[in-house]
Amino acid sequence: MTIETLSAADVPRKLISLKTAAALVDVDPKTIRNWIAAGQLQGFRVNARMLRVNRDELLALVQPVAVALPDGAA
Repeated sequence: MTIETLSAADVPRKLISLKTAAALVDVDPKTIRNWIAAGQLQGFRVNARMLRVNRDELLALVQPVAVALPDGAA
């Protein structure tokens, strides 16, 4: 699990709540927590209580990937 603790003065503006992050990428907040636990996304504790993620890192994680379809598949 990757979680860093920050004081309120050190919080970058691009950190968003788990609820906001989940809404942004249309998943459940538990999915965001699972990605943090799996090390796919870094979490930041603000004032040792609130958990936040970096918006840009989240969007980079969920970028669509081109998939080659077999001939005749729609």
